[in-house]
Amino acid sequence: MANGRTILLAGGGTGGHIFPNMAVLERLREHGADIEPHFIVSTRPLDAAILDKQSLAYTPLDVQPWPRYPWRWPGFFRAWRDSVAFMDRLIAERGVTAVIATGGFVSGPVAIAAERAGVPVLLVNLDAVPGRSNSMLARHATTIFTAYDVSRWREAQRIGVPVRRSALANTTAAEARKELDLDADTQTLLVTGASQGAQSVNRMMIEIAGYTHTRRVLREWQVLHLAGDKDLVDLRKAYERAGVRAVVEPFCDRMGLAWGAASLAISRAGAGSVAEVWYNAVPTIFLPYPHHRDDHQRLNAEPLVASGGAKLFADLVDPEANAKQVGLPLVTLMSNAPQRAGMRDILQRSRPEDGAETVARAVMKAVEKGSSISATERPSQRAQV
Repeated sequence: MANGRTILLAGGGTGGHIFPNMAVLERLREHGADIEPHFIVSTRPLDAAILDKQSLAYTPLDVQPWPRYPWRWPGFFRAWRDSVAFMDRLIAERGVTAVIATGGFVSGPVAIAAERAGVPVLLVNLDAVPGRSNSMLARHATTIFTAYDVSRWREAQRIGVPVRRSALANTTAAEARKELDLDADTQTLLVTGASQGAQSVNRMMIEIAGYTHTRRVLREWQVLHLAGDKDLVDLRKAYERAGVRAVVEPFCDRMGLAWGAASLAISRAGAGSVAEVWYNAVPTIFLPYPHHRDDHQRLNAEPLVASGGAKLFADLVDPEANAKQVGLPLVTLMSNAPQRAGMRDILQRSRPEDGAETVARAVMKAVEKGSSISATERPSQRAQV
């Protein structure tokens, strides 16, 4: 039944598209906003796992990423057409007041249906290089927020990537380590491949743990390794053989504790990971995902690297090659407390304002205006693309 207070939070396929929407919803609830949130996500199991754990209402949309091969185009277009029609009905039935789209293939049909219904669409661009979906979405957005400057979006508003409260450290390092079954007083290396893990990073760490010169330093520290679903047994055995205290888990849903415990990190460079490094001011070695054609993860990390708050290496995929290039810089940072302190200070001084708060306030204004924007109002409110 239509209630006039429903907002849709569209974006799925990875935690990187879902978590920013969860962060905006947190801020809306902190303000006591009278809204009914509903997430639109992909059919991938990860999406359901994330939202079920938080008891959040959602609908999986059977839409697909743009296919590489022409023979898959007919299936893509059928799924797209059906998804737009489904969203037409859902928006009408629920009396949707606003849409927040964090990009990716799930957001497209939602934005098109919302525009046709006169519902404002707030696009949140998270990456330094907008992908195919976001470039298309911008044409249907009432307002564009972006975590990075995009020259063709002249009226887009710069924000920090929205980050959940649970991903922000709010206790001492010692207390965070105790919560994670680590030694409270031991320096801690956090290794994370984001929500799905990073197999090339996992295998690099197995190599590094086997090197004599790195093993000696690692034994003076401890490791919190978030590995995804793969390599868990091999990682635990490698750290055990090396005599390194380590907690190896597939995933951590309290990333604020993980960042709070960390003295240093090795991480992928998705927009969410970069934002969490920045907000939590953790000196980090970034290894961007190597298979994106636009190399946007490297560009995501560049502001932190350029400022001196982080280091960056190309992921060479081969475990031994990665270990050889990262091992010495890693040991150098682990052995140099003043350098880490300087990096942390740079990150603290340069981190952006709360992007989730900015988007939440814009959503509340859209909800207050009612369930539609007239056709005469829309062109003046849309960002230039």
